[in-house]
Order: sequence, then structure tokens, then C-alpha cells
Amino acid sequence: MSRGEVERAEPVSGCPEPIGYALWHLEEAREWTLSYVDGISQPALDVVPQGHRYSVATLLYHIAVFEVDWVYTDVLGNDYDMERRIPGCPTEVAAVLPYPLLLDDGSYTTVAGEPLSTHLERLTVIRRHLIEVFTKMELDDFRDPRPSGDIEVTPEWVLMHLARHESEHRGQIWVARVAAESSKPAESP
Repeated sequence: MSRGEVERAEPVSGCPEPIGYALWHLEEAREWTLSYVDGISQPALDVVPQGHRYSVATLLYHIAVFEVDWVYTDVLGNDYDMERRIPGCPTEVAAVLPYPLLLDDGSYTTVAGEPLSTHLERLTVIRRHLIEVFTKMELDDFRDPRPSGDIEVTPEWVLMHLARHESEHRGQIWVARVAAESSKPAESP
């Protein structure tokens, strides 16, 4: 940012202002995530660096499927089913989610071999549908609690949670990328 420039939050239009600001915050988190994977090589995308639990690809998939789960299960009230994935989500969304949210042991689904463009398209499709859901929402509904497991959550809280979730994983993505790009390939015997 150059001297004299002012950074401002600009709410997403077409919805009540509090929803627009929450969506802006989520979009800001996504912009940073995209900048962290810009130009990443396929090996750096797919490798699980030594000392890490997940690859960048796996973390990108997790961000995407986690977002869908919160919107279509917790906000819109559909049931999650590991076989059918997330019922009630649009066909276009289901089509970009070929793997389950989590494995039976609770770990993230491992994703490898997909080009960065596939991950970016997945994130774009899902975000477009999320914005559509929230821009159609009335402010009272945005603040109305819904059951989520043993607690209740509001759609307002879900957007804050998704932005925080993505930001936390973005840090893991950066560390995994740097480790993958700086590691020496294994020597052949």
C-alpha cells in the first residue's frame, strides 16, 4: 500500500449491510489464500512435507468441503451423509466435491494429483453458491440460531467461523508450501 492509500472494507452488495460486511471479510480471507498458492508447482501442491500432516492440496480441499458442510448442513439444515456427501447442495457444488469431508478416523481426505486449476475452480464454484445463499438471506434469518450438533449457531457466526478457519489453514498452507519447495528431493539408492 502506498502512502495516502486507505484500505476499506467494502460490503458485498445486494444484501443487508451486516451480511455484506461478513461476506467481504470471507472474500478477503480467500484473496489471501489464493495469493499463497499462486504459482505453486504440482509437486509442492501434492507433497506432504516432512514433519507436516497434510499437503497444500489436501488443505485446499478441506477448506472447500468444510465451507459447503457449514452452509448446507448447519445454515440450511440438511443432514450430512458420508456416502451422499452433503444432501441439498446444488448439483454444481456436489460435482466439485468427489471426496468425503473426513475419513473414518476423523482425518482430512487426502487429495493429490489434481492441478491447481481444479482446486481454484472448486473454491470458486463453492464460494459463488455461498454468496448466493447469503445475499438472499434477510437480516433476521442471518441472526437466527440453528442447531449444530450440541450447540446452536447463527449464519452470522458461521461466516465469521469460515473466515477464521480459512485464515488458520492459510498459515498451514504457507508453511507446507515453503517446506515442500525448500526440501531436497530424496536421493536414489
